Amino acid sequence: MLSKVIIPEILQPVAPILSQYLQPLLLWLSQLVYQQLLARQGQHPLVCLAGLLDFGPLELACADYQAAPGRRGHPVVHQVRRLLRAMLVKYWYDLSLRQLEERLRCDMLFRWFVGYGLYEETPDHTTLQRFEAYLYRTHPRLFFDTVLNQIDASVEDGHDRVQLGDTFALRANAALESLIQRLRHGAYNLLVSLQQADPDLYAALHPQLDEAALFGLKQEKRDFLLSREEWYARLLLTVQAVSACLALLAAEATCPAALTQPMAHLHKILADELAIDRDEAGRPLAVTLLSKKKRGKMRLCSATDPEATIRNHGPNKQDFGYNVSLAATLDFVREIRADTGSTSDVTPIPALLTAQAEHHDCLPDKLIYDQVAGTGKTAHEVAEASEGHTLLVAKPMPPKEKKTFGPERFTRSSDGHALTCPDGRLITRHYRSGSGDGWIFRALAPQCRGCPLLLPCRGSDRPPTTKRDIFISDYRPDYDRLVAYSQTADFKLDMKLRPQVERIVAGLVLHNGARRARFRGLEKVDFQVKMAAMAYNAKHWLVLLAEKEGRRKRPVRRRWGLPAPSQA
Repeated sequence: MLSKVIIPEILQPVAPILSQYLQPLLLWLSQLVYQQLLARQGQHPLVCLAGLLDFGPLELACADYQAAPGRRGHPVVHQVRRLLRAMLVKYWYDLSLRQLEERLRCDMLFRWFVGYGLYEETPDHTTLQRFEAYLYRTHPRLFFDTVLNQIDASVEDGHDRVQLGDTFALRANAALESLIQRLRHGAYNLLVSLQQADPDLYAALHPQLDEAALFGLKQEKRDFLLSREEWYARLLLTVQAVSACLALLAAEATCPAALTQPMAHLHKILADELAIDRDEAGRPLAVTLLSKKKRGKMRLCSATDPEATIRNHGPNKQDFGYNVSLAATLDFVREIRADTGSTSDVTPIPALLTAQAEHHDCLPDKLIYDQVAGTGKTAHEVAEASEGHTLLVAKPMPPKEKKTFGPERFTRSSDGHALTCPDGRLITRHYRSGSGDGWIFRALAPQCRGCPLLLPCRGSDRPPTTKRDIFISDYRPDYDRLVAYSQTADFKLDMKLRPQVERIVAGLVLHNGARRARFRGLEKVDFQVKMAAMAYNAKHWLVLLAEKEGRRKRPVRRRWGLPAPSQA
């Protein structure tokens, strides 16, 4: 550091003395400036957090990073304890890596919190990115769990009694692509992976690839300017070229393992979007777009981020990206995870409970969710994941409207081998359903003859000539328990808490960077939402402690009232 300091010519006579004492002088000056700064900023959140959060568990978990080499074999210069604090600041203020680099270089309070003196060189965005990559690969939930454990040691939030669940959309760091663009982009990703994994094989296959058919001409018309016939002709040409490329790689006995995923992406795009007519050799002859109902539910919409899909919550609520699920108390996020956008809202619920049991050894007595979770299957999965400890509280989903009697009108025997119809007739013939989650009870035509309930049961009052199948779900007892609990006074009190989770979701997406993905890929996006939840929890932790110590008053909700008359 001293070698970079230029000593003015007028001070050259005392240069040896300056060289000897410059380091202590700079250290003293840095401490003096920070002391004056902290005297004026004693209530700043970073100052409060520095004296509250123990970074020891974080430093211990990341101690192995100190021996990791840099990109060109250079040893790591910046200490792990500083890099950990820099990552916390990044997500506290929702900064990009370049913004964090600039703030560390120019903001004195940032430098003090992270641990750099005024004279020290701060890390650049590349160094910060390497450490962040190390975190999401080796310790993806380290920050979230550590901060939450320290919160639990100082604040009681009732997480073992009641928690609230919800989901929200996180938009992908990628743009939607048309079908032809997806195929071309996917093929490019595949060939780049091949070139990196096996240059010799790529050189051998390169002459056999039709570049114009795969990627189009440089001066060709944009897709949206083509007529319907021209667009289908270009699509067919692209599908033929992609299929030929896949066939060439499939014929290779030693295809690199790195190509497995990009090849699977291309196969999925073709299968989810198109009906392809092929000749005997497997060459595509014609292509037809599948209808919306026949398209894949988890279809790829961009080769830039193949793990992002469409989150569909209605005609005007479609987001391309990820579906984030959380379980929270009124104060803190207890668990959070990201799934691809097309994942159902109820699918991650058991995983939220399993993660809490695994990482925090605690489960709530109740998990309050919205009506989408009010099915017997979801209630059964919650009970199974929590080993019967957690009760799912949700408004039961109403049975599908039918013109004939539904399964709820039939009574099943205690041993499960017989069914009693509304007219009191016994149905004993039953089979396991194809889906494997219930039984089909079959009433033959002779059993129903002469029944006074033929019209509401079968839809016709004529003598029956066909069978009548009744599907009884394995989850019917769980659904019945949901219905029974929904009639109690406790259920009404639980539902009054349900809207409070929206406040937490708003805090995450508006102020903690959980609306747009900064990464691509499910693993990295899941790390991002856990860091966003960590920042939310830490901020609210400071607020609760300030209220507890009397340094802050919780704002009172403003209510309108009748103005008092002016005094004469």
